[in-house]
Amino acid sequence: MIVKPDYNRSILSISSSIMKYYGISSNYKSLQELDEVLNKKYKNVVFLILDCLGMNILENNLDENSILRKNLLTSVTSVFPPTTAAATVAFHAGTSPYENGWIGWMPYFKEDNGMIELFTGKDFYTQEQKELPMDKGKLKYVTIYEKILEKNKDIAFHKIFPSFTPGGANTFWELCNNIKNACNNNHCNLISAYWDEPDHTIHRHKITGQEVKEVLKDIENNLEKLVYELKDTLIIISADHGAVDVEEVYLNEIPEIDNCLKLPPAIESRFVTFFIKDGMQEKFVELLDKYFKNQYLLYTKDEFLNSNLLGLGKPHARIKDYFGDFIFIGTGNINIRYSIDGTKNKTHVADHSGITESEMLVPVIAIECK
Repeated sequence: MIVKPDYNRSILSISSSIMKYYGISSNYKSLQELDEVLNKKYKNVVFLILDCLGMNILENNLDENSILRKNLLTSVTSVFPPTTAAATVAFHAGTSPYENGWIGWMPYFKEDNGMIELFTGKDFYTQEQKELPMDKGKLKYVTIYEKILEKNKDIAFHKIFPSFTPGGANTFWELCNNIKNACNNNHCNLISAYWDEPDHTIHRHKITGQEVKEVLKDIENNLEKLVYELKDTLIIISADHGAVDVEEVYLNEIPEIDNCLKLPPAIESRFVTFFIKDGMQEKFVELLDKYFKNQYLLYTKDEFLNSNLLGLGKPHARIKDYFGDFIFIGTGNINIRYSIDGTKNKTHVADHSGITESEMLVPVIAIECK
């Protein structure tokens, strides 16, 4: 089932509700269900993103009486594309990918004539290190937390992330312990926390694999302990996206299609832009239908930019340059891959960035620690 982003009721509404709680306005509607929970003062507000905990992941892997499902307020859509680089930045910036320019893992940068990983600054296909987009100021944004702190001088802010950040947590138990310690002071605290599971495990073991259930059980057990140990605290939990089980297809192994490509595919594996050789556009469209019939939506560049799928507001200066002739969006289980040297890396049995219900719908969970 196709589910398009609802920018009146998306993960941006969660950010808007948090901003509203601290007296900050937003261009996006807040979420009524969350506003009602936030209609009182808490010493500590914790906003925890669990990567890839989509509604389908939640419902298919956890019991109805689990702490996450018992405290489910509602569900909302992710932004499009439903993928970490786009959705986590949307959460933190309070703006859509259309506005902030964070549209996926490896967009095309014309000055490099390559697909640059936004988080690492590496060329996706050669792994050559380039300058980080954030360092060059290309994709800088003001966070909702900066806006909140500017107006609320008495709030102490804490960013609690995994070990890929300095001083980050190596386990979810450690992450929870860091949250507990951040709350253990005489201040009012706002905590932005993120954990990279169950995403990491889902990519390797499918959306209902036993390994996924074990990871979620560990998250549940540690959350229960954290809730017991905290007082006067609201923990808001959501996810950047869900996922679907996929079959990977390497386009370089389909000579007919590969011969049409001017450049390797860009952005994501289920949200893909194609740069096509002159005069081969019609042939390319025919070949996609031949090999992947009923598995995708296909837009021209102009059609896509007019679709509002990336969001509303003022477009980022780079938006138009990111896209080639066509934009492919997965609706089935096809995952588009490409290799410039024939090697196959980062094999995924589940993935995201398409426009299915399983990828787009995420939970909004609120746990009050009394």
